[in-house]
Amino acid sequence: MLRIKSRLIAANDLPEQPKYVPLKSVRVEGKIESFAADVTIKQVFRNDETNPIEAVYCFPIEEQAAVYKFIAQIDDRQIEADLKEKKEAQKEYNEALQQGHGAYLLEQDEKSQDNFIINIGALPSGKECHITISYVTELDLIDNGQKIQFVVPTTIAPRYNPSKSGISSPAGTTSQYVQSAPYTIDMQCEVGKTNVSRLSSPSHPVELDLSQQDYYVVRFSQNQTHLDRDILLDIHLNEQRSNTVLAIEQNAFMISFTPNEQDCQRAMNNVETTNEFVFIVDCSGSMRDENKIGYVRQSMMLFLKSLPLNSYFNIIRFGSSHRSLFDQATVIYNEENSKKAADLIKTMEADLGGTELLNPLKWLGEHPPQDGRSRQIFLLTDGEISNVTEVLDLCRSMSKSSRIFSFGLGRSPSRSLVKGLARSTNGRFCFIPPSTKVDTYVGQQLEKALQSSITNLEIKWNLPIQVT
Repeated sequence: MLRIKSRLIAANDLPEQPKYVPLKSVRVEGKIESFAADVTIKQVFRNDETNPIEAVYCFPIEEQAAVYKFIAQIDDRQIEADLKEKKEAQKEYNEALQQGHGAYLLEQDEKSQDNFIINIGALPSGKECHITISYVTELDLIDNGQKIQFVVPTTIAPRYNPSKSGISSPAGTTSQYVQSAPYTIDMQCEVGKTNVSRLSSPSHPVELDLSQQDYYVVRFSQNQTHLDRDILLDIHLNEQRSNTVLAIEQNAFMISFTPNEQDCQRAMNNVETTNEFVFIVDCSGSMRDENKIGYVRQSMMLFLKSLPLNSYFNIIRFGSSHRSLFDQATVIYNEENSKKAADLIKTMEADLGGTELLNPLKWLGEHPPQDGRSRQIFLLTDGEISNVTEVLDLCRSMSKSSRIFSFGLGRSPSRSLVKGLARSTNGRFCFIPPSTKVDTYVGQQLEKALQSSITNLEIKWNLPIQVT
């Protein structure tokens, strides 16, 4: 939502109520080739106030996306952004406002990584502002390599801010969160046909245009699609396909290589290790929504029944504080300890207040696994925190001895957190939307955790021409 910044008010004035620039339309256009997507988001806002305004707009984006174009247009005037160092850009923006000029500033939220903020200065009364944002992003391979998933985030959930011990608005604004909004969205996406068997969307009804020779065209099948959930598009891959895909564009090319099971087995050293399984469970108040804590209980019981013999485990619940089932970092998985864990899981509730994820991770970092053990951390959360960067920095420091297998629960978890936890530790992530069976996700994550991790992969190829 594009929010009007509050003006300065005198001491005897009544507090000014938040005002919002009406969002007139949103359109998403995407081009997908293998594991890469080029996405353009077009939005139209209108200032219905009687005076020019400065507005702030926050929008979510995939954490590994790279924004390469930002265009703002009012009437026939079009402004295309230049890339500048953050402090310099902020200084020039403020100077333009002081001189009464229109100005536009696009910057990334440093703490969350998956939010961008647009400042629109001096938007005239009665005028529309057309915003165009283009970015490229890498897509995720899911379901054991059977599908590629394209995601367009559209919602920002309330994020817990540890420094304030409470919920904070995105990107330092004072905007209020709402459960629903009247906005609608339109989408058209072109998907290259190479290695693709079919397309589906677990989030929205879609229709498919097969008339083009080289790509499919995907659109929403409903005229009024509300902007109330992330857009998910699953690209199902052919069973018999090459594990190397080459895409060539003018002045650039992309190669995607997916190792298969045989490739991985050849790279393993067959070193025997004992596994530790640590479950970090979000029991903050937000987990009550959408029965997320219910999904956690189901998942934990499945995990508990599936752990291998002679392994070690522990359960750590966290909210405003964290509580470990056992005093030691991990204990042997046996009948006695398994019963204690089952009793805890059955009574697990979302009753621990805020979402302080950093402290339980610090505690584990202070108690590393013993020699000869490999630690697998399963982290179940709705991911609604604001200090994502700080958490991920800590996880990277633990990555030599621990891998994190993260679960994002609900409609709008912080994708940068859930994905970043796994990527920073060579683990794996998954997202469990509402009204979904959890057994498949649990089985896949546990299967991956029992496999060895392959790092420092080196790929060599010979090109027929010289590339500079």
